[in-house]
Amino acid sequence: MSIADRVPPVNRPPELDTVLDQLRRHFHLPDLLLGAPPKRLSGGFWAEMWILTLNGSTGSDLPGRVVLRLAPDADLAAWETTLQASVAQQDYPTPAVRASDLAPSAGRAWCVMDHAEGSPLLGGLSGLRALAALPRLATGLPDTLARAAADLHRLDPAPIEAALAKATARTIGVDGLLGHYQTQARVLDDAPLQRALQRLAGSRPDPNLRVVCHGDLHPFNILTNGDQMTVLDWTAGQIAHPAYDLAFTHMLLANPPLDAPTPLRPVINAAARRIAHRFIATYQKIGPHPVGNDTLDWYHNLHACRILIDLAGWRAAGELDAHRGHPWLAMEPALLPLLAA
Repeated sequence: MSIADRVPPVNRPPELDTVLDQLRRHFHLPDLLLGAPPKRLSGGFWAEMWILTLNGSTGSDLPGRVVLRLAPDADLAAWETTLQASVAQQDYPTPAVRASDLAPSAGRAWCVMDHAEGSPLLGGLSGLRALAALPRLATGLPDTLARAAADLHRLDPAPIEAALAKATARTIGVDGLLGHYQTQARVLDDAPLQRALQRLAGSRPDPNLRVVCHGDLHPFNILTNGDQMTVLDWTAGQIAHPAYDLAFTHMLLANPPLDAPTPLRPVINAAARRIAHRFIATYQKIGPHPVGNDTLDWYHNLHACRILIDLAGWRAAGELDAHRGHPWLAMEPALLPLLAA
């Protein structure tokens, strides 16, 4: 299955008129209007996105087709929008942010970004279709992901870190994440997670190597259009060790959330492990920084704790049914043994 969310039938977001008014003022386009009804985009489990077709923006810095992203958490929206805008300024292939209001007086935080053409690397694959596509995916998929990670890790992190520090109160770096996860594990009274996080805190790899990381780099967050690649969704982005990206992508590739009949799963899982291995091998060849196995394993465990904390929180709140179809649920059986590692 795709990890795209199921979309409820809604005609337009309530913040739309406010957004259009601000776009008119910001770009000095008093005649700016919608040229077609807004179209809800599927995908994602947090923010809400709409495609807007605009009339009256010709000749301005505002494209005629944009995406409106609405977020329920203003601080997280500020983090993600600032990170995306900053990497776009360094010419990384992600949609440019054209306007935003991250602390609105009413409604949700929002940003307007360029609309990216293309299809996800694994869009629409499941069951027999996934099996039939494995030979094609075995090289193209991991190599594309490795190139996306390597190019991102070559960016200058200093101006991006400064922009994040100015935009939000969130702690930058893995130390802040560890502290946050430890607090959540205590609140949930989850002893195995507390012990796993304590082990991680006592065996922290060298923190001096810090690059720009995406944190959620997987095939559904990369659109391809011919030879062009566009990276989406910067919610989990960080300034961290390159292994922060590599471990998460490797983990997801090795445990793909594909809906396949039981007889096909061993074949798909074996192929997935080969794809995950090729992703790491390709990055080691083309990436700007070598990454050792011990460091990669540490970040595997960090991401496993992150995912298992989310799952424990959903269960404690009685919200598990609301997250049916989320990839975390499909990955859980493979991650639980890491708590005892």
